[in-house]
Amino acid sequence: MPREPQPLVANPDTRGEFIMIVDDDPLVTMLVERVLTTEGYRIVTASDAFKGIEIYKQYQAQLDLVIMDFKMPGMDGMALFNELRAINPDVPAALTSGFVEDEQLGAMLANGLRGFIPKPLTQQKLLQKVRAILDGLQREGRGQPPREA
Repeated sequence: MPREPQPLVANPDTRGEFIMIVDDDPLVTMLVERVLTTEGYRIVTASDAFKGIEIYKQYQAQLDLVIMDFKMPGMDGMALFNELRAINPDVPAALTSGFVEDEQLGAMLANGLRGFIPKPLTQQKLLQKVRAILDGLQREGRGQPPREA
C-alpha cells in the first residue's frame, strides 16, 4: 500500500508557532495561510475534517493551534473538535465560521475550545484573534514560548 505523502508545511524554517488550518474552502485556506505565514507562523492545511484528523495525529506534539471551520461536508467543526479531543483532551483549537448557533459554540467553549474567529475574516481580526489565543495558551503554560521579535 503506498504511503500517504507528507503534508506540506508552509514556512517550515521559521521559529513562529505551528498552526493547522482545517477548511473545505480552498480560497479561505489560501488566504488564511498567506496572512499567517507573512507574520512568521508555520502552517499546515487540511481540506476536510478527515484529513485534519490524520494530520493532527502526525503533528500533535508540535502543533500550537488548530483553526477549524464549522461548516464542512462530511464532518462539521463540532464533530472534528470532539474527534481531536478524543486524541488529546487539551487540543488547542479555535473555531471559525460565518454562522454557528450560540448553543453549539457555547458547548464547544465549555469543552475547551480556545476561541472563535467570526467570518468574514479580515487580516487584522484574524491576526489579533490568533495572537490572543496563542498568548492565552502561553500564559497557561501550554504551547511554545512566544517568538522573538
